[in-house]
Amino acid sequence: MNKTTVFLLRDNLASYLNEVAKTKVPLVVCKYKKPIAVIVPPKKELIEEDIDQFYGFLGGGETGVQFENRVRRGKKEREYMRRLKKGIT
Repeated sequence: MNKTTVFLLRDNLASYLNEVAKTKVPLVVCKYKKPIAVIVPPKKELIEEDIDQFYGFLGGGETGVQFENRVRRGKKEREYMRRLKKGIT
């Protein structure tokens, strides 16, 4: 296990996190020479790889073209909007 202080961790957080992710070795964070936290690499069981939750409404395997076609106005609605802009109801 590697050790570091809170102050060094604060100044170099990104490099410490990269090191933990790369080496898979836990990092003990100490404050005044007493351990207060441990940073460990994530376990695959704890990480939920649900694409719908991560991407929201864009998840589900829909391509960009399919999404565009789904949200694009229909011919009738486009004509209605064109008439509204011209002031014809």
